[in-house]
Amino acid sequence: MTLTYVLMQNLKRNPLRTALTAIAFAFPMAVFVAAIAFVVAMVRLSQANAQELRLVVRHKATLTNYLPEGNRRKIEALDPDRTRLKAICGMRWFGGRVPDSKIALTNLAVDPDTFPIVYSDLAMTEDETALWHRERRAAVIGSLPASAYGWKVGDRVTLNSTVPPYLSLEFQIVCISPNPVRANFFFFRRDYLDESLVQINAPSGRVNTFWIKCTSVEAIRSLQQQIDAMFANSPDETKSEDENAFVAGFIQATGDIPALMQAMAIVVVFIVALIAGNAMMMSFRERVRELAVFKAIGFPSLRVFFIVITESLMLALFGAMLGVVPASVLLLIFPGQELAKLFGVPIINQLRLSWPAVVGALAIAAFVGLVAGFWPAWQALRLKTVDAIRHVA
Repeated sequence: MTLTYVLMQNLKRNPLRTALTAIAFAFPMAVFVAAIAFVVAMVRLSQANAQELRLVVRHKATLTNYLPEGNRRKIEALDPDRTRLKAICGMRWFGGRVPDSKIALTNLAVDPDTFPIVYSDLAMTEDETALWHRERRAAVIGSLPASAYGWKVGDRVTLNSTVPPYLSLEFQIVCISPNPVRANFFFFRRDYLDESLVQINAPSGRVNTFWIKCTSVEAIRSLQQQIDAMFANSPDETKSEDENAFVAGFIQATGDIPALMQAMAIVVVFIVALIAGNAMMMSFRERVRELAVFKAIGFPSLRVFFIVITESLMLALFGAMLGVVPASVLLLIFPGQELAKLFGVPIINQLRLSWPAVVGALAIAAFVGLVAGFWPAWQALRLKTVDAIRHVA
């Protein structure tokens, strides 16, 4: 009678309980992998943003309040030698959507002269940059709308604005950026928007934000203080923050998802530990007599201890694999960009399978299995054969 045979028989003793315990492991471990993958994606996004050294200036009261486009010249005057800032790009939210589509696009009207400098990470070629400056209706888009709608460079597309004055504008795509961080963006020239607003006597010459490409982290901090001090106590008071802080504000507005995911991962571990501990204690109570017989026929106490704790470990790892493997396969087949396109949720665009999360899930399952099985195994180690048989019989 081999150890493997004994372990398999124990697991098959109560198939329903074994199956339910394994499923109880599987679902939380799958959630754990997804939660950690999301947190890792947010960290990756944060690192990418930090490398670009961009400072965001918006109205202090709310992002929906406009700032005069003339403020750009005032900010530029703070660094006439361009030792701290490379360029400033004003942006205005357009709120456009493709007709008869429910997919939300992050579409912004931008200053055409400085946009390629401030957003150099879009990797526009020289020809694309030249076409951007030449074509009044030029648009630079991310890979997500291009894939969702089958758009390609040279196509003419129309967006209907969902904010007043509800314009409908036609654009010509001049670049599809490969940058995954900007996969859901749709940028177009602000002078084109202002011309369209003037034609219907709507207010123009206003922006929601100014994006400043800086030369260093120290430059970001010094400009941040100077800009806010310059516009303090004015009708257009500003709030300046680095790109990571600005993006974090959007994420936290939806419920601080990264922190929620981290809390969920902790709760998952706690729940799994309770499930495993309860299952192993029930199994031990049912098998006290059997373990006593093992000792009676010559099994060393340490081997009995090893049988109980190995059974707990096997059950934990088997259940974890049931959840981790399907979750990993799904994330490999449907990465964040595909899921964002499918569900129309741009925030999950950066979601990728995190191998450390997979290894961590299996390690946690193994740890929980060992902890859950330790007390029953310790009781089996200290089990007195005569007393156990007498008590059960």
